[in-house]
Amino acid sequence: MLAALDCAAVTTTLKPIRTHLDDLVVPFAQAEAIDAELRAIVPHEADERLVRAWHHEPLVHQSQAKQKRAHQREREFWLACAEGLVGDEFDTLKALVFDKLDSIVRASSLGEMVNGLIRPYLHSGKGQITPETLNLIMFYHNHRRYKSGKRQGKAPIALVTGKPLAAPWWEL
Repeated sequence: MLAALDCAAVTTTLKPIRTHLDDLVVPFAQAEAIDAELRAIVPHEADERLVRAWHHEPLVHQSQAKQKRAHQREREFWLACAEGLVGDEFDTLKALVFDKLDSIVRASSLGEMVNGLIRPYLHSGKGQITPETLNLIMFYHNHRRYKSGKRQGKAPIALVTGKPLAAPWWEL
């Protein structure tokens, strides 16, 4: 519909989006595959409630006090509903659903993360970053190991490929 406007600025903007469209929708295909896999294992009603609880999980840690409590209440409510539906299998199914959903790479958060990581380098270089420097920054951020959190000791490239790094980033 935007292309039908026949506007040069819109056409220029749409061209790179169209060339990367397949890359942009990868998370959706991954989410559909995980959904199909979970539906075969987890009862539908419980699956929906566990997904809603999972949605509030990161928000509990990211929010300020008032919103944090609201997300905690929501998460606990949906977990209690799911537990009532599946009984003894709750802990196993919750772990399965949360692990599967955590494995989805969300495109917008990746883009924001990259922008946030590169911004200080761009500001310090006054816009004079060479392609080689940008490649080095990219390599560092893809191959450095996380120091804390649930991904501690793993590098972003290792999480995507599933293969552990052979050496620290500076040796590679």
